[in-house]
Amino acid sequence: NPRIRASDLHQYYSAAYLPYRGPSAWGKYRHLVERSQQRVDHKRVAMVKRFCRLNKDVRLLDIGCGSPTFLARCVEKYSCMGFGIDFSDHGWKNDLERFGHLKLTVGEIPDLPKDLSPDIITMWQYLEHDYEPKPNLLELRLRAKAQTRLIIEVPNFSSESRVRFGAHWAGWHTPRHASLFSPGNITLLLERSGWRTDHILTYGTLDPYLLYWMSRMEKKGIAWAKSMEAEFIDFLKGRIGLLPKLWTQKWRSLGFMTIIAKPF
Repeated sequence: NPRIRASDLHQYYSAAYLPYRGPSAWGKYRHLVERSQQRVDHKRVAMVKRFCRLNKDVRLLDIGCGSPTFLARCVEKYSCMGFGIDFSDHGWKNDLERFGHLKLTVGEIPDLPKDLSPDIITMWQYLEHDYEPKPNLLELRLRAKAQTRLIIEVPNFSSESRVRFGAHWAGWHTPRHASLFSPGNITLLLERSGWRTDHILTYGTLDPYLLYWMSRMEKKGIAWAKSMEAEFIDFLKGRIGLLPKLWTQKWRSLGFMTIIAKPF
């Protein structure tokens, strides 16, 4: 407080931003990280399939697509029409051969093609970055059909990791995270934007250990632009240490939550 101007945000989403760097940030361990990303994509496809149909007639819009591996997997497996949008093209500009069959847009939600009326809208770790969540959710509601489903995955302010790490919780992620959500306030936001919440899951497709590890790194004062190669072994040890807790996610949130909504 005060938030930086939206027009200045681009400097915090440079090519050095860890999600844009992807597996290459982990040096000689990049292939292990690539397999981890493939597992996340698999979970996301399964999440969509759990609540929606996927076939060649479906228009799938992924907002905040980053490196659009999830979107590509859906299109390749189910022949649906894949649309993605992000603040920057850092996630795909160097791999156009791989992602050339997707319809990708640089910009914000109002910049989407005017004739796009999606059947499924996904926001994987996006909404917390949105400076204008209510107007943008309203815009998506105007584009939605009666059968459109909205799937949102965000950090959960009511989670165990937030309570445990407090001021060092990675979910703050200032200034990139403009909003933080609990089950109550995201339900209210969606209602005021024309969406009815059908399900709130106490987990997401991302491993909650990511928030534990990133929170520890925040406390340590890590330089996020550096190579993560030297951190990999400790990352792995910590991940093994959290395994006993993972089975509790279906009734308590360790870090993330997923919301499934439909238009009023």
